[in-house]
Amino acid sequence: MATRFTGARCGKALFLGLIVAGGVYALLALNQVSRVPFLRNTPDIHRLPAHITGGGPANSSSADVEKLRDTIKALEARLDAEARRQTDRESAAKGRPSDKRRPQVYKDLTAYPFREDPHYHESTCPKTVASIAQYSKWFKDRYRPKVKVFLDKDDVGNFSDISNHGLPFGYKRESKDLLAKILTHPSFTNAPIHTAGTRKQCIRCAVIGCGGILKGSGAGPEIDSHDYVFRLNHAVSTGRLEKDVGIKTSFYIFFPESMSVTSLVDKDATYIYTMFKTYDMNYAVNMLNREKPPEYASGGQKIALRQPNVDPAKLKIVHPDFFRYTFAGYLDAVAYRPTTGAMVVFLALHICDEVTIYGFGYDPRFTMHYYDNNFVKHTDVSTGSHDVDNERQLWQKLHDEGVIRLFKRDP
Repeated sequence: MATRFTGARCGKALFLGLIVAGGVYALLALNQVSRVPFLRNTPDIHRLPAHITGGGPANSSSADVEKLRDTIKALEARLDAEARRQTDRESAAKGRPSDKRRPQVYKDLTAYPFREDPHYHESTCPKTVASIAQYSKWFKDRYRPKVKVFLDKDDVGNFSDISNHGLPFGYKRESKDLLAKILTHPSFTNAPIHTAGTRKQCIRCAVIGCGGILKGSGAGPEIDSHDYVFRLNHAVSTGRLEKDVGIKTSFYIFFPESMSVTSLVDKDATYIYTMFKTYDMNYAVNMLNREKPPEYASGGQKIALRQPNVDPAKLKIVHPDFFRYTFAGYLDAVAYRPTTGAMVVFLALHICDEVTIYGFGYDPRFTMHYYDNNFVKHTDVSTGSHDVDNERQLWQKLHDEGVIRLFKRDP
């Protein structure tokens, strides 16, 4: 997906180019680094060799080069921080939330290998998601069919390998013992989605978003005709909505604030849980113990979350590497975290052979959600901490590349 250049990125590129391509090397020759306030105040400037900062003879070595590289990395980090601050200022001007409501985004989301699932079974379907890679270089460059989708008890032993980033991309600064309580819990049987012997040859899937494009669509029977139906958050069905969104639910993806987890009609559904913060890990322990959720506070107010009626034997938990893979590989790791909808689409792409997504994107002709009683206009504020414009472009790109089918209404 093409990278979108903001003013902050262009400014960073120009500034970094001036420093690295011209400024630093000019200063090496002129011994003037110590006279430039920006460089002199850089925390790691003392790591430059003495002859560069004006304190010794000019006799460079490989060690000097390494020190220079380290210093340039420090400068890049400062520039990245300034770019994030500029993005926040631009976002605030557009009514988007500040960085306090977004997780830290790391430059090195792809610096560590993605863990692979040792139980991965290749589909025998003649036409599957993986086969699209033969025809789409864009998709081939991103798609990792064996990436580990769900956590299991082996990840306790591999804790250090999944602790390079903070949640939801890893367990940096989180408790290994807390994760072990979840993954080794006797009720967490973590049954496989399907095995080589039980998997249907070709699996057709529908992913249901909350978009108002489904309101009045009459797409319910078409949705329910799929082998698997994925729903998320509030995208559940009641009687009055069945004709537009169907009633079948095979997989339901949720997090603690998803208040509709108690409203599923299809009780045979598999529950897919996502963990974005430390609270979500504690919530998982209580859920497995069938206890009330831990006390939750937001904006200085205590909120009573509903106790989810989830069978632990039907629970799966998304692997942090899958978050990282989706965010870095398809969403360019821009400043906003992925929506739950984005996660469930890529979960379907790694479980199914054919995927159609319904209720994704925002069409100004329709209300924001299919369950709205009155028309709700889409705004950036309404979409919280997500870059929905980026995701809308991604759905269209996946559709154009033949990876998914994007449900649309006639013009």
